[in-house]
Amino acid sequence: MAADQDEFERRVAEYDARNHPAQLVRRVHQRGAQLFTQKVQLPNLSVTQFVALVTLLREGPMAQSRLGRMTSMDPSTTTVVVRKLARDGMIEKRRDPADQRTTVLSLTEAGRACAETHVPVSVEAGDALLAPLTEIERTLFLELLRKLLPAED
Repeated sequence: MAADQDEFERRVAEYDARNHPAQLVRRVHQRGAQLFTQKVQLPNLSVTQFVALVTLLREGPMAQSRLGRMTSMDPSTTTVVVRKLARDGMIEKRRDPADQRTTVLSLTEAGRACAETHVPVSVEAGDALLAPLTEIERTLFLELLRKLLPAED
C-alpha cells in the first residue's frame, strides 16, 4: 500500500499539465482561433460559425443534423451556432416539406458574402499558425493530427 502511495506521489510530482498532449492541442487551437478572429471583418464571427457558413457554401442546403456532423459539432453547439447565424441574417431555416421534423439550412446572400470574404482570412490564419514549421513539418504535423482523430463518416 505504501509503495502504491509512493508511486502515486511520484507521478503527481512529475506530472506537467502544460505539456500534456490535450493541453498543447487546446493551446494550439486557441492560437489558431485568435489568428482568425484578429482579422475577421464581421464583429463576433467565431471560427465555429465560419466553419458552418463555409460548409453550407461548399455543400449547399442541408439538414441541421448533417451540418453538425460535417463540422464535428455536438447537437447543442450546432443549435447555438445556427440560432446565432439565423439571428444575424446569415442563414435561413425552414422545415423540410418531406419531413417536418427536419430543419433545412441554407445561406442567405449575406451569409454567402460573409463565407466568401472570410475564406482568405481563414487561409491566412492557418498559414500564420503553421509559419514556424518547414513545409515538411507542416505536412507531417497535419497528417499526424488527422491520424489522432477517429475516421469520419
